[in-house]
Amino acid sequence: MTSTTKEIIWLHWLLADIGVSLSHPTPMYCDNQNSIQIAHNSVFHERNKYIKIDCHLTRHHLKHDTITLPFVSSSLQIADVFTRSHSIFRFCFLVGKLSMLVPVTS
Repeated sequence: MTSTTKEIIWLHWLLADIGVSLSHPTPMYCDNQNSIQIAHNSVFHERNKYIKIDCHLTRHHLKHDTITLPFVSSSLQIADVFTRSHSIFRFCFLVGKLSMLVPVTS
C-alpha cells in the first residue's frame, strides 16, 4: 500500500505541475480489511508490532484526503487477470470488466 500511495502522490504532483487539480481523493482499492483497519485506526496500529514506518505515510495521506481505501472483494480484483491463470469464464469476466475485447476462436 505504501508504494502505491507514493505513486499516487507523485501523480498528484505531476498533474498539479501541468495545471490539473483533483477535487476528490484517489481511491486505492484494497482486498485486505486488516490493512484498511490498520491505516484507519492508530490505536490498532500500536498493538501490531510488525508494522513499519511505511504505514504512517499511508495513514497521513488517508487523513489528509489524498487517498481513500475502499474495500473490494478478492473475487473482484481486476488486476488478477494479469497476475494469475484463470478458467475461461473467469478470464472473460475480468476482461469484460476492463472493457477489452476477447477474440472469438472457432
